[in-house]
Amino acid sequence: MPHQITKHPDHTVEITADLDKAAVDQEREVIARRMRSQARVPGFRPGKAPLSTVRARYGEEIREELTEHLAGLLWRQVLDDEDELQPLIQPSFEDMGFGDDGGFSFKARLEVRPRFDLPTLDGIELPEHSIEVTEAEIQSELEGVSEENVSWAPAAEAAQVVDGVMVEVDLTAEVEGSDQEPTTEENARIIVGADGMPPEISEALQGARIGDQRVAVRAMNEDQVEGDNAEEPARSTTYTITVKAIKDKSLPEIDDDLAQGLGFDDLNQLKERIIEVLGDRKASDRRDRWRRHILDHLEEGVELETLPPTLVKDAVAGDIQRFVYHLAMQGKAPDDQMDYQALRARFEPQARIRVVDTLVLEQLGDVWDVEVPENDVDAYIAGEAQQKGIPPAEHKANLVKEDRLDSLRHAARMAAIVSELLRRAGAEEE
Repeated sequence: MPHQITKHPDHTVEITADLDKAAVDQEREVIARRMRSQARVPGFRPGKAPLSTVRARYGEEIREELTEHLAGLLWRQVLDDEDELQPLIQPSFEDMGFGDDGGFSFKARLEVRPRFDLPTLDGIELPEHSIEVTEAEIQSELEGVSEENVSWAPAAEAAQVVDGVMVEVDLTAEVEGSDQEPTTEENARIIVGADGMPPEISEALQGARIGDQRVAVRAMNEDQVEGDNAEEPARSTTYTITVKAIKDKSLPEIDDDLAQGLGFDDLNQLKERIIEVLGDRKASDRRDRWRRHILDHLEEGVELETLPPTLVKDAVAGDIQRFVYHLAMQGKAPDDQMDYQALRARFEPQARIRVVDTLVLEQLGDVWDVEVPENDVDAYIAGEAQQKGIPPAEHKANLVKEDRLDSLRHAARMAAIVSELLRRAGAEEE
């Protein structure tokens, strides 16, 4: 069966294939006989009508079925003859039909998996990246634990507000030029000078005492207008703040009592846990850095602009979906004004890098015959389940129900390929 393949730079191919008249006639005869066995033709018992009568009565149906059948037959033969052709999508058939000579032909376009000419790993040097946990890092983590368990005690009666104290206030916010009534929040808690607190409020509260009332004006600029208000002009907000209480921070001592309150036997056991967590984090960071370094070496000659369009499109669509979901979790549901074209342009560069990373790793996995046993997949599932705080069996059942088990198997295989990549590059993972 003659066929011709034309390759394009973006890893799409055009395939033309044809079948001669004798082969077409043979397949047409098979379809006509099968249709006769089912056809009900007036004047004849079921299945007994002459083939010539069936061809005349069901000519259009036979032609349609034959066209679809021949296209599939030709396509399967192309795949059988072209072992290295790995389609990413179903072919799009063009110019399909019967010729004047009675033969059949089609032209199909599809995207195929790229095969990159990758450099070797000989001589590659991995960047230094220590995973040793220092005393300073342990102390910093302990101080963070202490901060997380802070308590607040009433300040002296004559105390004044300074950065770092907590104040309980009644707060009213009024937006300039708005038709809405001012909003009021009673007994609001504010940590003065904290990250995320509008500086105008922190500045207005400086030196205040219990019972004082302060006013802060926050002048919103155009760059700060987001979400549903993006089409509205920037407006200032006036905050009226009445101080009802001032509280000082009380940090717990970093000692056995703090550790025991967190479920540890003593401070040493808490430190051991911190060393374990920090060590795992540093090892993960090192693995990611080495992975990126090696992939940058392997992908140096890859043109990111020539990747298969469908893979890039799907990757960008996934990024946009996650972005919209994140907005929804923040209470910022997308609206009709969202500029999806701008979002695609924003996410596409990183999406292309992820796509080529995946293609390169999968190619290496095929060359190295990296397979993941099912018990390793179960271990991967158990690790995810532990992070989610649910039993492994429940997590696996959820994956099956949501049709995500195959994607997790793929993730487990990719992790195994990365481990093999690091090993071949001379990395020693602990």
